[in-house]
Amino acid sequence: MSGTITLPALGDTLPNIPLVDAAGGTSRLMDGIGDHGAVVFFMRTSTCTVCRAHVRELQRMSDAGLLRGASAIVITPGGAVEAAVVARRTTLRVFASGERHRDVGLGRFLALQHSGTFVVDASGRVLAQRASALPTSSFSRREILSALG
Repeated sequence: MSGTITLPALGDTLPNIPLVDAAGGTSRLMDGIGDHGAVVFFMRTSTCTVCRAHVRELQRMSDAGLLRGASAIVITPGGAVEAAVVARRTTLRVFASGERHRDVGLGRFLALQHSGTFVVDASGRVLAQRASALPTSSFSRREILSALG
């Protein structure tokens, strides 16, 4: 086994990873995907300032109706405490993945957790994806809007 981590390809289904919310409740990723799909942003850490800026932009996009009915979901590594840190700053749905970012192809480069954005349809099929070890490169408003077309 090579240990290689790869992002789900366009058209693949995003893995239905288990999640925990700020109150410690558990669910699975696909439970949050609505009838119009979702934009799922995986943060590098709950304290990453660039990731927080991406969450604010996603919030603005959602508030302005630019997501065309798609859900907006934010996922941080860690547990309920990390989810609560992020949830205090947004009205978007926030969860933590434990160490499951890896299951959606977001590995680590040295000690840095990769962050990424996925746009999925109602069945969880990937319409767009972007990931990077550098959080400045893991979110694109233009790509999100294009995928939601």
